Amino acid sequence: MIADSFRMPRRFLRGHYARLTLTVIALGCGVAQVTADDLAGRETLRAFVEIIDTVAGRAALQVSAGEGALFSEDVAKTIAAVPGVELVVPVVSSTAFTADGSGELLTVQGMDIANKQATAVYELRDEERGLDDPKLFLADAIVIPRAFADRRGLKLGDALTIDTPRGQQRVTVRGTLDPRGLARVYGGNLMLMDLGNAQDMFGRAGFINRADVVVARDGDVQRVADAITAVLPPGLHVTRPSQRKADLQSVMRAFQVLLWALGLLGLVGSFLIAFNSLATLFEGRAWQLGVLRAIGVRPRVMWQELLKESALLGAAGVIVGIPLGIGLARVLLPMITTAAALNSKVATPTVQLALHGASLALAAGLGLSAALMAAALPAWRATRMGMAQTMRGRGVEQQGVSKGASWVIRGLVAAAIAAAVSLQSLTGLPWWGLAGTGLIAVGTALAARPLLDLIRRPLLTGFRLLTGPTGELAIKNLTQNPRRAGLTVAMLGVGLGCVFWLWMVAHSFQASVVDAVSGAMRADLVVSSSHIESGFLEAPVADDLVDELKQVPGASAVVGERGADWQFGGGPITIDAYDPAYFTSPEFGQWPLTGRGLPNLWQAVASGEAAVVSSNFARNLNVKVGDTITFDTPNGRLALPVAGVVTHFASPRGTVEMSRDLYKRYWGDTKVTRVFVRTAPQADTAAVRAAIAQRLGRKYNLRILSAAEIVEYFASQVRRGFAGVYILAAMVLSVVMVGMADTLAAGVIERTREIGAIRVVGVRRGSVRRMVLVEGVVLGAAGLALAIVAGFALGKLWVDATFPALLGWVLEAHVPYVQAGWVALLTLAVCVLAASGPARRAAALEPAVALRYE
Repeated sequence: MIADSFRMPRRFLRGHYARLTLTVIALGCGVAQVTADDLAGRETLRAFVEIIDTVAGRAALQVSAGEGALFSEDVAKTIAAVPGVELVVPVVSSTAFTADGSGELLTVQGMDIANKQATAVYELRDEERGLDDPKLFLADAIVIPRAFADRRGLKLGDALTIDTPRGQQRVTVRGTLDPRGLARVYGGNLMLMDLGNAQDMFGRAGFINRADVVVARDGDVQRVADAITAVLPPGLHVTRPSQRKADLQSVMRAFQVLLWALGLLGLVGSFLIAFNSLATLFEGRAWQLGVLRAIGVRPRVMWQELLKESALLGAAGVIVGIPLGIGLARVLLPMITTAAALNSKVATPTVQLALHGASLALAAGLGLSAALMAAALPAWRATRMGMAQTMRGRGVEQQGVSKGASWVIRGLVAAAIAAAVSLQSLTGLPWWGLAGTGLIAVGTALAARPLLDLIRRPLLTGFRLLTGPTGELAIKNLTQNPRRAGLTVAMLGVGLGCVFWLWMVAHSFQASVVDAVSGAMRADLVVSSSHIESGFLEAPVADDLVDELKQVPGASAVVGERGADWQFGGGPITIDAYDPAYFTSPEFGQWPLTGRGLPNLWQAVASGEAAVVSSNFARNLNVKVGDTITFDTPNGRLALPVAGVVTHFASPRGTVEMSRDLYKRYWGDTKVTRVFVRTAPQADTAAVRAAIAQRLGRKYNLRILSAAEIVEYFASQVRRGFAGVYILAAMVLSVVMVGMADTLAAGVIERTREIGAIRVVGVRRGSVRRMVLVEGVVLGAAGLALAIVAGFALGKLWVDATFPALLGWVLEAHVPYVQAGWVALLTLAVCVLAASGPARRAAALEPAVALRYE
């Protein structure tokens, strides 16, 4: 029955398959982008959430003092005495790296492996040998997942050299774990140790950095959490893994919102192409529609039949787009996961694309909806006219809304854009920015036709002088079909505007980071571990490295830096602590100060009497210069006045800079993340670098960079985060080329008799070819001009307001002039390429055949 209802639409489309192929491809590209963005976003979120769930195991609560901060093992006994607590598992968690050149990250879990209740919390087991072999408690004993052992060819008794914060250590494989629970995550890169051995190698005897709490089945989790909080010493916090999951989900959802914005704007471009193509198709069949009206077919029935045609096109677009989107998702997934890991400063999880029916159904629904919406207005216009008017209107653009009504609509959209941007600025809510993004896209499309009207006369005059009658005829051809030309320019403006927008955000991020890091890291050499622990941060090493670097010949001054995450104000921030000499010696550099600070602020920070905060900390936590911020540290409460605000990019939520002497006293953390070295005036920096590598490089597995190289490292991390932009830009340019080719091909087909007529009067084939090419270049240039304005508006909105509201980073706007120039050249080249096919077809028409064309 359903198939029979589509019999007539299939017959009407049968003669236009070749003409509508480009429309199907455009719809397919839009569906593919939505499919890829949603699949990749869902899988990225699932991978991060699975890690949190699996690491916590059955534990409903976790007690810690921040990133790796140690606290007494006796705290676990205090927690165990709280009513409602079934089990407490003291844990030392850390990271290590294989020292064989591969640098594989290993997640260290130190716990009482003899306690079967504790190992059951994380589903850790070895069915073959069990976890009670006495050799498991030797000082160098480790237990690894069977998958990791098989991958590296390790057997029981084999030795493995690893890099730790205290230098290289040699461990021995004494057991393997079945692939379940905690042994499944991190790609199997887990290293299980007995608690005492882990304390000796990665912490301090009698101290842990986490306590996992299993709540009794009949216990109320919140009540137990409150009771534990009441007995904890200062500086320790009780968190739920579910809360950590919720925090991560909020970040991942921000990424998904960004991906959705990109996907929907790509679909808007496909919608404009379909609207243009279907409007031209329906206008070309005006005579057929008039005949149907004459034999008694009602307008509503005709409108429904035309919508069925668009539904068939939409279905074809979905069939093309879904497989293309799955392939695109496989390419984008590692890039999006890397970007999310860099933003959240966590290790990049192992991801594998899984198909979700909801994602596919959503993309299919949006693709079909776009096709139906694209056909609704042209079909209504084609069926609302009288029979005689319809039959006389073959191939002629049908009258739309009046000019007055069009300008009223444009005015309303402009007012809505202003309102959305203002509300984004006032409320700080990202949803207003997203609404503004969509409205700017709509406004860009609505501005296309007035732009063509504005440049029509100058173009006629200019092309008449430059190219003669050929160029003048090309401009007149465009102005005879203003709706089709306007929709093509709108499609170019929206599509290319998205490319400019993305690149402006990416370039602004990179330029802001480069400007800040260039001012903050001016030391001759920056020394750190060669291993990346999480996101873009190097693994910490023992601060013995600072003292050892001072002994290297040619090193005149050395300061250490420790960057660590901490909970503050209900969310994560970064504490960036430097040795006092960093703040009092400008030759090491300083993070750029924003606005005015308190008098003698750097001396106050160096002495531990004040702190400075990042601009995003001030924005996200509503803090200003002169306010006091208070930390509950492992060694008591610490209150510091805010002496200034700086530009800093250690954390999306905010960063606090303080003296490392103060940090060590209150947090008890003696590790360093980086060490800055100034060389003596007469020393050769290259020789000092070589001496450091020879003396300490092997012991700590060091990376030694110059100031320029560390700046390039941070810039490369930003480029990694935005790597997917280039893939999406290529997709947009593909849609642009399809849309341009579709418009020009439709114009050539529609003007076949006209082209035959001008060939009869003596116009050469080359002139006809140039005429079509000029049309393509003019449309491309107009769309490019509109895209630059739209892209700058979108980029400015996102850099100044929406991006900070979504992800927390505060940026300075930078226009990507070089990328814009390349996009402009590439766009014009794409337009010429898209026009070349229709141009050849027009030039190849035989006059006699063209004049007989119906």
